[in-house]
Amino acid sequence: MGLHVTLLILGVTILQQGISLEVHAPRVAVIGGGIGGASASHFLTELLKESVEVDLYEAKTIGGRLATVKIDKDEVEAGGSIIHSKNMYMQRFVKLLGLEKNPSSDETFGIWNGDEFIFIASDWSIISLMKLFYRYGFQLYNLKSLVSNMIEDFVKIYDLQDAGQSFANVTALLSAMNKDFPKLLEMSMKEYLLHKGCTEKMINELVEVAIVVNYGQEVDIQSFVGSIAVAGTDGELWSIKDGNKGVPEHLIYRNKKVNVVPSRVTKIRNLSNGHDLSQYEVTYINKGSTDPMTSNYDIVIIAAPLTSDQEFQIEFIEFPDNLVFPGKYQTTYATFIKANLKPKYFGLQEPLDGILSCNPNKTTISSVGKVDSVDGSIRKDPQVWKVFSRKPLETSLVHDMFSKVIEKKEIAWKAYPRYSTKMNFNNFKLHDALYYVNAFEWAGSTMEMSAIAGRNVAILAYKDFLQKFRNSILDKETSEDTSKKLHYSEDL
Repeated sequence: MGLHVTLLILGVTILQQGISLEVHAPRVAVIGGGIGGASASHFLTELLKESVEVDLYEAKTIGGRLATVKIDKDEVEAGGSIIHSKNMYMQRFVKLLGLEKNPSSDETFGIWNGDEFIFIASDWSIISLMKLFYRYGFQLYNLKSLVSNMIEDFVKIYDLQDAGQSFANVTALLSAMNKDFPKLLEMSMKEYLLHKGCTEKMINELVEVAIVVNYGQEVDIQSFVGSIAVAGTDGELWSIKDGNKGVPEHLIYRNKKVNVVPSRVTKIRNLSNGHDLSQYEVTYINKGSTDPMTSNYDIVIIAAPLTSDQEFQIEFIEFPDNLVFPGKYQTTYATFIKANLKPKYFGLQEPLDGILSCNPNKTTISSVGKVDSVDGSIRKDPQVWKVFSRKPLETSLVHDMFSKVIEKKEIAWKAYPRYSTKMNFNNFKLHDALYYVNAFEWAGSTMEMSAIAGRNVAILAYKDFLQKFRNSILDKETSEDTSKKLHYSEDL
């Protein structure tokens, strides 16, 4: 009789102290349906397989900053538009999802300072290279070498993540690629290149153009993201047929473990309990409603910007530390115009496919370029042009630059952080089971970096959850072959 009573008391104690022997499938909230949220949900469900439930909250449209816009009869990229040949996750996603690549077409372009073109590319690449060499000399090879070496170190992250490594903050992740990478966050691009022996002329022209076009900023930004901008001007570039937004859309909607909740999240509350388990209450408002609703989760992954200048703010309640997200995002105005370009406005006899500014304070525009339809079709004149600028284009300027305007659409786009040599946020892990994908954006903003950050957070969340539920079914299923589960699979 005494033995039975002892066993009964022991059983009640186990139930009271944390159900560590109970089968526990985690409930996960992912906030944000862009490439970061899509990547995080994909890799986390890959790791946890059937033993997970994911609610993915998106306040607007799945795809986030990957989007298209319709101009007359043409649908063109409105967000992130170019993918580099070294972007291995985007390569893998395309293969996994059965998507099709659109290779970038050869285009004629010129670098414009507002008074004259300091460089105009030739139809022959060897002639363009000779013209660049004539203007910048061997410094051109010095710049190319610096960027190539950086890419060589950057791609080490794929082997590290395939091996199951994860990092609680951005500094640790960058250090794993190259111990000197974090130093690049503290040095401006101009200072870095001058230190490496590059000339001011090349920095203020060629490098400035790359940064202005890619990030709407100038050579005073930190040198890690500046190097990413330069890397984006070289190599085999491509996009995805029917739009790059197809990657997050397919990763999310094909995943049977992900339930899309078309709502905006307003609050995340830390629920204290006595079981040494962190659980969070998420408050959200459905589209078309004003009534708040709540759901509880074991894991919360935020894959959306949290700075004060964002449209949708999230309140953090009852956390031990005051969560603050400093910094602001750069607003870029993307104006899409179906019209004919007036070459005389730029001092040209014939139009170019692209005009890139190395002095946006004088030219008003950052760039103007012809864009193709995402379906790969080629339409005759008038073409669709995309103009990047730091402020809205005045109607008079549009008509100075273009004739026969059929349609114009403007998008004010908080595309990427406003970069400086002081990193604004570093932590992927905000709290016990609360994670922040977009921390990586403060080092550099690309589709691939969002995918890398999404996988890093997924591995972090996976490891942390198994640590809490050592005797759960998840632990038993995964302990024998963890490395295989962590390795990327194309069979999902």
